[in-house]
Amino acid sequence: GERLGVYVYHLLALTFIAMGLRKEKTVWGKGPLSKSIASLLCYLGQAVSGMLIAFILIYTVWPDLFPGIGLLLPLGFGMGPGLAYAMGHTWEQFNFVGGGFVGLTFATIGYLIAFFGGLSLLQWGLRRNKLKVIKGLDQVTTDMRTGVLKDTEYPIAGKLTLATEAIEPLAFQIALIGGTYLLTYLIVDFFAGLMLANGMDGFVATLWSFHFIVAILLSLIIRKIFDITKRAYIIDEGLMNRSAGLMIDYLVLGSIAAISIKIVTMYWLPIILMSAAGALVTFGIVYWSAYRGYDNYPFERFLGHFGEMTGTINSGLVLVRVSDPQFETTVAEDLIYGSAITIFLGFPLLILLNVPMNVFENSMRGYWITTGLFVLYAIIMIVFWRAIGYLSFKKKDI
Repeated sequence: GERLGVYVYHLLALTFIAMGLRKEKTVWGKGPLSKSIASLLCYLGQAVSGMLIAFILIYTVWPDLFPGIGLLLPLGFGMGPGLAYAMGHTWEQFNFVGGGFVGLTFATIGYLIAFFGGLSLLQWGLRRNKLKVIKGLDQVTTDMRTGVLKDTEYPIAGKLTLATEAIEPLAFQIALIGGTYLLTYLIVDFFAGLMLANGMDGFVATLWSFHFIVAILLSLIIRKIFDITKRAYIIDEGLMNRSAGLMIDYLVLGSIAAISIKIVTMYWLPIILMSAAGALVTFGIVYWSAYRGYDNYPFERFLGHFGEMTGTINSGLVLVRVSDPQFETTVAEDLIYGSAITIFLGFPLLILLNVPMNVFENSMRGYWITTGLFVLYAIIMIVFWRAIGYLSFKKKDI
């Protein structure tokens, strides 16, 4: 389990690097920005609901429960298994027994909700004529139903941007990802060394759990350098997409396989209560924002966003493809670009998640203050969303 957890940790950064390198970032606008703010509200809603359940359990039947278990809900649901494991494992130094495995458990439950819940919501939307592109399940392609392409024109996986006699193009794309990750390691290791030298030992583990942020920034910078120097043609988007897809699939597999039955048995009550609350809160926020923050395709956006906020970007894209088989709309594109913006809007949230342990010495007062800051952060984001003119408080007839 521990070894698989380490694989999940590394695959998290590698996936983001592949996504950052694959194409130039040019399209932002209302769709992606509204999606990113709605994502942040989901994270905050999940965090607050997780913490409130933790407080109720601590003050009633489980006084010695680690309060930070509630903070793993947004990490597992909205942010995925890699980050959930990295943070949970880091919090084990604050007496959170099996924190990493609890994070992976939340992530796995989130996947189940994303796929089974997402498909149930799709059928509900079809019955109520909420979808714009498809009007019935008979319009869903056979390959989407079975997962196997047969008797069709097969899509191209990637192009050869380099001469195979010189170097295998796929090897170059993977080397580019690996090289960026090596730079990530060297940078994080350098700052960890500075922290140790200045007596900040308690923050070192937290810094290492943030390695993926450095990886994202580096990948975007390296991609920009390729774009500016007019050398971006040697990075093939198709092969980068395949590489990212490969790593996400193994990330999912590793996170499910790494779950410890012993840990799940130990925390079954908070896990069940928080997962149920997380699913309801996510549904509420995503559905509310889908009809108020966009100009078109609200239900398709709701489906994709629900899939991402309980699973990963991949599960979100699967639900978008079922509801928009030919990608006729901008929903999938907005989902991807919105995720990139969310990384930067959500960075203060990642800092806040560690405040109770590192600033308030793991005290209950620290957890209450942090929960209050989550609510304040959510109010600020709603005010900002409204101020830029992208949010309507009335449900739009679109």
